[in-house]
Amino acid sequence: MSGFNADFWEIPTSSRYLENVPAERNLWFETEQDRERRYALQDFFQGVMPAVNTLIDSKLTPRQRDILRLYYLEGMTQVEIAESLAVTQSTVSRHLFGTRRGGKKVGGAIAKLRKLVEKNNVQAVSHALESLERRMAQTS
Repeated sequence: MSGFNADFWEIPTSSRYLENVPAERNLWFETEQDRERRYALQDFFQGVMPAVNTLIDSKLTPRQRDILRLYYLEGMTQVEIAESLAVTQSTVSRHLFGTRRGGKKVGGAIAKLRKLVEKNNVQAVSHALESLERRMAQTS
């Protein structure tokens, strides 16, 4: 029987058994603390994204901008991006994360954005980060 995979067996069971499983053991169970942390992170990203998008649009090269958006916003893999842009996967990786030359890390959209945020002291990022840290401390 080719194509058979025992990892995906279905085991029939009574619904009465499943109803007796406590909610805390449920696959998608989330504590109040988990929920608050998730909301804090969502608010952080909503507060930061306009400022980050402005930096992406104004400071990155067109190729870096395209690759960054495909990787982080569209959720594509480096291989998928490479195929769609007709470049190698290592080129995609270098555009995202940079490379080492002479023992120093150079290039990369992520490092460039990080430096820009630190250098320009983007207020939206600072405020969102302070709010996130405060909310995370409250949930501890």
